[in-house]
Amino acid sequence: MSMHMHRLSFLSVLLGAAALVGCEEDPTPIGPGPIGGSPPTGNQETTISPVRPPAISGGTLMVTSNGLRAVAADPDRDRIVIVDLQSDDVLATIPLEAGAEPGRVVEDSQGRAHVALRGGGGVVTLDLQTGEVLAERAVCTAPRGVATFKPTDEGAETLIVACASGELVELEAAPTGGVVEKILLEPDLRDVVVTGDGTRAGRRLLVSSFRSATVQAIDSDGAVINSGKPSGYENVFTLQRFAPNVAWRMVPTPDGAAMIHQRASLGEVEIAPEDPGGYGGQVFDCGSTITNAAVSRFDSLGNPTMPENRGGLGPVLLPVDIAISDQPDPSWGTRLVAAIGAGSDQLMIGTLEQIEGTDACDDNFFEGPVAFVGPEPIAVDFGNADPISGEPPVVVVQIREPAMLAVFDSATLVWKKQIALGGAARIDSGHKLFHRNPELPTTISCASCHPEGGDDSHTWSFTEIGGRRTQSLRGDVTDTAPFHWDGDLEDFSHLMSTVFVDRMGGVPQTDARVDALNTWIAKIPNIDTPEPADSEAVARGKALFESEAVGCATCHSGARLSNNTSTPIGKGKATQVPSLVGIRYRAPFMHDGCAKTLADRFDPTCGGTDHGEIDGLDAGQLDDLVKYMESL
Repeated sequence: MSMHMHRLSFLSVLLGAAALVGCEEDPTPIGPGPIGGSPPTGNQETTISPVRPPAISGGTLMVTSNGLRAVAADPDRDRIVIVDLQSDDVLATIPLEAGAEPGRVVEDSQGRAHVALRGGGGVVTLDLQTGEVLAERAVCTAPRGVATFKPTDEGAETLIVACASGELVELEAAPTGGVVEKILLEPDLRDVVVTGDGTRAGRRLLVSSFRSATVQAIDSDGAVINSGKPSGYENVFTLQRFAPNVAWRMVPTPDGAAMIHQRASLGEVEIAPEDPGGYGGQVFDCGSTITNAAVSRFDSLGNPTMPENRGGLGPVLLPVDIAISDQPDPSWGTRLVAAIGAGSDQLMIGTLEQIEGTDACDDNFFEGPVAFVGPEPIAVDFGNADPISGEPPVVVVQIREPAMLAVFDSATLVWKKQIALGGAARIDSGHKLFHRNPELPTTISCASCHPEGGDDSHTWSFTEIGGRRTQSLRGDVTDTAPFHWDGDLEDFSHLMSTVFVDRMGGVPQTDARVDALNTWIAKIPNIDTPEPADSEAVARGKALFESEAVGCATCHSGARLSNNTSTPIGKGKATQVPSLVGIRYRAPFMHDGCAKTLADRFDPTCGGTDHGEIDGLDAGQLDDLVKYMESL
């Protein structure tokens, strides 16, 4: 198989299910049955995994600095696998507790790997030679990004962990080491990159936020000294403007960081399109869909370095990972960047300079050969040239199901080999429907607006109903019918036919597959909240919240803190009462996103005159209410 450069000078491989392995649905389907009387299209066999696979998060692979080994965190099977890339042997398989959900992996200078446990609340440290677990340390409620820092002057090597719960935790890299420092930032932290001059005093940290795609620069004293976001984008053909959001992954570059992220439409969206597919997303058209994918660069202070209308990756679905080569590739003469689309089965490789020079949503991206080589990529990394064998650099891709590594020549993207990782199957029709439309190539899926099962923090402008922020799907929303902001979709079948088929342009699904998606969504967990810093303020806020005088608990009641009704709140049309469980992770707030913070919700122009009796509360009492809600 050979590849050549098309006029964007950006190689693309569509990872199809057929050639790499025979990855099919379980041959024993769970029953047919068309939804809404419409016949299904294509093979709609249905499989429910005995162990529910988590939503795709991406970025779970690390190739060691010598290019000889790969460490694959496997969140679907709660394990870590160490592979010899020369012999193709699985050297060690490290089982973890159920629900640990291993994520980001980094290597330190002493031959150890450190893996963030997204669901386990800690970091596990492994010996790369033996696979021995050296330590498992509690860090925070929801670890996400992890980086190493070895100062050039004084002090021990450390790990820096970014937590979705808002903590930035530094601890010694040594297995017996403790916490060095903890900084509390806003929730939703994602990745951390170390920049600066190498000294502890000159160190700066770049910390990304997942849904907003914001990058904060933190100095050596723990102070936020700058904040930046990727540049915007306006499609030259449709004139549709997009704002950056959903920063799936941020990685270091020689002069700062690179981020792979989504962009969401700022234009008006038809909520009741006359033709199916009103949200757009046909396979060769990323300019007319409501989301698209991009790569952006930042300097060492977190400032974006690319102008508008640059960095787009074309029709890519779920851009969950990016990797930068550690050294220039001999064939290309420069460092390479690799990116993957988990929902569209794509691997792309090129240079950062090429990405900065164009935007593939404005150009004919797919011009040239396309190779079909494998399904569901979730992570990518580069292996350096092997000084012993003389083998050229490679690109290593982690495949979710079946678990394997696919290895490609970095100069040509010629497929070299695959390495099976073993483990039980995690085929699940609900998981697949959430992350893609299996029967129709498209650039939009449920996970585009609900990354990792939550929300993208974006407020959409709908022609019929105005501004509506994406709703979170965490914490079992399947028993909260009727659905959507205005409660106009009476059950899950109507939601599927109206949203998945009519608006997203998906293929009608059988009853069994609709049930499979419903079952999978029902088990999307909430992110745990950390222990509150001021428990007395939380207690005072709880008393206010539950008091008849304030009246919050009139609607926000029960285990989910919602009475599941549509209620007017002084902002026009009645809207569904949302659950407040996990509310701290869902900024901006209110159905139209008018409150950037929970405190802003109490602004009369945002909260509404009928939204609780708060006129008599002073600033301290409102602050107590906020602290209580942040603890939920």
